[in-house]
Amino acid sequence: MIYFILRHIKIAFIICLLSAINSIQCEAPFEILDRSYDQKNIKIIKKSDGKLVYVARIEDQVYKKKYCVKQYHSADRIFLSLKEVLISRIAESAGIPVNCVRLILAETLFPGKCYKERMATLHTFVPGRSLRSTGGYPEVDIKQFSQGRKILGITRNIIDNMSLSPNLAQIVALDTFTGSTNHSRGNIFFDKESNNFYGIDLKRAFLQNLGNLAYENIKKMYAGKKFTSGQIAALRVYRDTLKELIAKNSPGDICRHLDALAKTTNLKRKMCFFGNKHVYLLNNKFVLLTSNSVKKCKVMIFQNYDSAKKLVTLLDEIIKKYTK
Repeated sequence: MIYFILRHIKIAFIICLLSAINSIQCEAPFEILDRSYDQKNIKIIKKSDGKLVYVARIEDQVYKKKYCVKQYHSADRIFLSLKEVLISRIAESAGIPVNCVRLILAETLFPGKCYKERMATLHTFVPGRSLRSTGGYPEVDIKQFSQGRKILGITRNIIDNMSLSPNLAQIVALDTFTGSTNHSRGNIFFDKESNNFYGIDLKRAFLQNLGNLAYENIKKMYAGKKFTSGQIAALRVYRDTLKELIAKNSPGDICRHLDALAKTTNLKRKMCFFGNKHVYLLNNKFVLLTSNSVKKCKVMIFQNYDSAKKLVTLLDEIIKKYTK
């Protein structure tokens, strides 16, 4: 009797969660996550089995929209999936043009899942093609590091690239706020019809304090060669986007959302460690997270937030001087 009650409580929780996910607005709504939707209308178009990740392209035949179902082969990489969902939500709060990502629970049967008993993520497609494949804008690169593993943060060249489109300045602001170093040319898309840029692949977040690096780099630029009018226009969009991210995403709220995602996937930290990687329990099995631990991620969330606030104060000073 008790098992029967608990089972129905769990089902009710999943239904409520899916309803909440479906209510979130983004550029391409996830109608197929509605609990009343007939999943027989979802067609698997293509399956890609890579070295690290399994991806299935699916089509919602009623709404004529395409999505990706993504699962890592190793359960150790589950935290990367959680961060993609987290960063997608942060980006949506400020209207930043990146693909939307949602969580598919382990308990939820869903077309395209390779590992039926494990969670997956559902991704929208962004318009256009990647800069790497189109050959367009050959000099554009907004990835905030270079020279191997050396993190350089924002550079004058990146600011020049930001001046080409407000979209690029918004994406760079998201990367600064979330400490993300993954928006290479292959992860930036350009759509000729709308003349807009979009970002994808949000997993490498909260690994670096890019806000502090941006502050130090821009401060040096400000003391040296003058900014052009185009660079100031880009920095204005960059600053305004940072302000919106700061206003709508307190570090406490981000950490609570991260905890909720970890709880939803039954990811629990154990009081032991292996080298510099913390051991977690996932569905009664031990996993070593290949990304930074939840605790380290939270530390970086607070550091990036504080650095972003300091950076905005500097940008206010710079822009005010140039607009006199």
